[in-house]
Amino acid sequence: MSLRHAWVLSGRHPSEPLNQQTDPRTEFSVFLERFGGTLISATALDGPLPAIPRLFRRAGRPRMALASLVASRAGEFDAIIASGEDIGIPIALASMSCFSRTPVHTMFHGHHLDSPKLRLLAPVLRRLPNLHFHCLSTSLRDLTQSVLGIPASRCHATGYAADTNYFDIDFIVERAVIASAGAANRDFATLAEAVRGLPVQVRIAAASTWMPPGGATGSVDWPDNAEARSYGSYARLRDLYATSLFVVVPLYPARYACGYAVIAEAMAMGRAVVVTRTDALADFVIPGVTGVFVEPGDVAGLRKAMIQLLENPAEAAAMGQRARAMMVSKYGLEQYCDRLAQIVSASITK
Repeated sequence: MSLRHAWVLSGRHPSEPLNQQTDPRTEFSVFLERFGGTLISATALDGPLPAIPRLFRRAGRPRMALASLVASRAGEFDAIIASGEDIGIPIALASMSCFSRTPVHTMFHGHHLDSPKLRLLAPVLRRLPNLHFHCLSTSLRDLTQSVLGIPASRCHATGYAADTNYFDIDFIVERAVIASAGAANRDFATLAEAVRGLPVQVRIAAASTWMPPGGATGSVDWPDNAEARSYGSYARLRDLYATSLFVVVPLYPARYACGYAVIAEAMAMGRAVVVTRTDALADFVIPGVTGVFVEPGDVAGLRKAMIQLLENPAEAAAMGQRARAMMVSKYGLEQYCDRLAQIVSASITK
């Protein structure tokens, strides 16, 4: 008998399926395809609602409306999976009022670990037996347990994943540029100074769903050999990775998961990565094996790391090959969904 899963997105999800030729697959689409279930997004708020969700909708609190709607339907499911803590934690709290014991599994990015509100909620969250945290890395799991006190049995290092079928190279291109991408928490000022005067072109796909266009690059004094702009689509971003010698992900200090998507995509494309060290490191960056760490704001250190790879292209290529092999063997969407499904299933039988 298959389990009844609900996967909840805090945002709206288009009714049309993504074009697999131009867009990577999502973790929820792969999970639901493999293990079955129902996708619930903010579009569910468009129709008739029960009284409490309807009140939240009228009050302009769409996430609380969605959380209370999902909690009211908890009896329909064996487990509820939330795409992030912004909706997962409200669902778990709303389920208390419904006396629901349905397990709630929330992806946890750690964005609000320093939030006084979350810390005030921590005593409640760690006593909710049906609430599970799925942290994007081992370091984030350890940090979450340290800050919030979530029991180890409900705080999992489930990890992160990339669509290794989409982010792959099945054609030969000239590797000619240093690439970077993303916008959230990006320290592009340090990157700009580090690449100034280097004999190589630098291309930055500066866009993110978390920031407005130009939000991370507007005040950066870019040198003549660097260009920052939106690439407009995943297909163009993939082309940028393909033409890169390696990929740089410059970050500000952070206690939450950041830069993971670009790191994972670049590694899946067989590219070495140069990444700023933060408190919540991605599990798949192994110094000297798949990439290089540099310290926050260290212009000289970042420049040295890039020169080392530029002057030793065989070393960079070997790192990229190991990076691709690691992503395919451990951090593809299928492996991620297998890990998640195993934890979810175990929580239902308890």
